[in-house]
Amino acid sequence: MTGTVMSILLLIGLILTGGVTIALLMSDQNKERREFAVLGLFCAVLTLLSYYMELNTPDLFAKIDAVKFGYLGRVFVNPLLVLMVFRYYGTRINQYLQLVFFIIPLLTLCVVFRCEQNTLYYRNIELTANGLLYVEAGPVYYIFMGYNILLAVSLLGFCLYRRPGLTKRERHNNTILILACLIPFVTLLLYLAGLTGGYDFSSIGLMIGALLIAVSIFRYGMLNKEEMLQNMATGLIFLDADYHLVYANKAAAQMIPSINSSAVRSHIIDLRILCEPQYAAIQNGQTSYQRKITEWSSGDGLHGKLLTFDDITEIRARLNRDAMTGLLNHGTFYPMLDDRIAEHARSRKPLTVSIADIDSFKRINDTYGHANGDTVLIELANTLQETCSSHGDVFRYGGEEFAVIFRCDLALAEKIMQNALDAFSAKQFGFMKETVTFSYGSAQYDRTENSVELFDRADRIMYERKKALHARERKEEMPQDNVPEPVRSADSQM
Repeated sequence: MTGTVMSILLLIGLILTGGVTIALLMSDQNKERREFAVLGLFCAVLTLLSYYMELNTPDLFAKIDAVKFGYLGRVFVNPLLVLMVFRYYGTRINQYLQLVFFIIPLLTLCVVFRCEQNTLYYRNIELTANGLLYVEAGPVYYIFMGYNILLAVSLLGFCLYRRPGLTKRERHNNTILILACLIPFVTLLLYLAGLTGGYDFSSIGLMIGALLIAVSIFRYGMLNKEEMLQNMATGLIFLDADYHLVYANKAAAQMIPSINSSAVRSHIIDLRILCEPQYAAIQNGQTSYQRKITEWSSGDGLHGKLLTFDDITEIRARLNRDAMTGLLNHGTFYPMLDDRIAEHARSRKPLTVSIADIDSFKRINDTYGHANGDTVLIELANTLQETCSSHGDVFRYGGEEFAVIFRCDLALAEKIMQNALDAFSAKQFGFMKETVTFSYGSAQYDRTENSVELFDRADRIMYERKKALHARERKEEMPQDNVPEPVRSADSQM
């Protein structure tokens, strides 16, 4: 093979690789994964261009400069390929670990750029009779080659390890990724073995590998919109007009595992039930999802319903919390109490409800203002949370009234509530001299009442204690010298 033929091949490679790089930059592929493919193609362009310059300049030093220029691309290709494959298979790598991949390439680049001043990469560089460079390798050369062999073997092993669990389309991509790694590696070995007539065919191999990745991207959709759909956090289910499954992404399959059944996939049963009210909101572990139904249609006449399931866990958590105190709110109290009663029926573990109401709270608001009243509410909420949360769930039931669903018997619940009262009444508020207290009442579930009846029983006990407290306070506040003397009869005055 002559230098002219090799130069023509390099020019063709430059046109193809450069065009594909531009096309990929202008495409709508997933940017997160596209970046490594674009960078890898750009490095291939640099390598091809440098070797073309090396072949078509007669001067030794100009050829050495071309080699240096080519190493700007050559040293980074394999690390970029490895990182792109990791991204493709969803393997997360720490950013600092990603930098480790480029330590040896950067070291190699520094040494190559000073190859005239040291013999670390090239012990000797000469010009052969046919105008090609003849080099004797130095220690860094072998380190860099060993590093590339390690990357190639690791990438090959990783792709083969993932292969058994892949779909047919994914296996096509897997095969292309393996070839994109092996072809440059094999051509490099042929060049090092002296089987290419002195021409560095690894540049051509690098071009072929880069173009294979481009084929995978544009033909098999390694980075196409389907991959984007598969990696969305939102669950997507496409149903046709007969409610048969057309497509479901990974998120949907995790939320509703039954859609993976062979009967669903083979259209033996339809999925009409997914459009029913019971699937308007679903729970998967600790995560809540809300369903939305829209119509879809395609250019070939297909149509049906698109079901999207969005994660509303955080939204629901905010809706379930009282904005001022951060406690669970009234809307969550009875559903949770019903759940606890159902749990009691299975486990027979004790269940107690306690109600707390701030004493004379209206007077606090009227005397010191609602802003200071809110401070008292928040302080009681914090006290109840700190004292009771290890044994139950604390709620702001409404206004100045709080509730606790205890997972313990009546005696322990009353003791905990008394501890909370002691802690709260010891707190000092800067806007008032007197202490603030609350009244509480507790009722243990007796296995006959429903959630409303259980709450009402605890609430009555709380109000009975509050009335008794107010009666004592009125009696203590009444001055003794204001007690009226007994009225004397007319006979006694005589």
